[in-house]
Amino acid sequence: MAKPRAASKTTSMSLERVTITIPSETLEAVRQAAERDGLSVSAWLSRAAEKAAKIEAGLAAAEEVLAELGPPTPEEQAWVDSVMDLVTGPPMDGSTSHHDAA
Repeated sequence: MAKPRAASKTTSMSLERVTITIPSETLEAVRQAAERDGLSVSAWLSRAAEKAAKIEAGLAAAEEVLAELGPPTPEEQAWVDSVMDLVTGPPMDGSTSHHDAA
């Protein structure tokens, strides 16, 4: 049984309609995820896009800090890697450092 749709949290935001093209398999995965989360496909994609935009903003800020301060020391990088392992798990490419995986 499908969950009831969640109320929209975007009622005070201006909304725009867009058309996108994505692979059929991706759309099916999005539909399943949206249904599982009790959201419309539009709301689910909007939420995913908001998260991606926040990640991109964070990466841009990190690049600015690195440009200003220079690269981390090996000890600082080891700390970052340990935190990233806790948050995301080890790098998927088999490397030992998230820095090397980037």
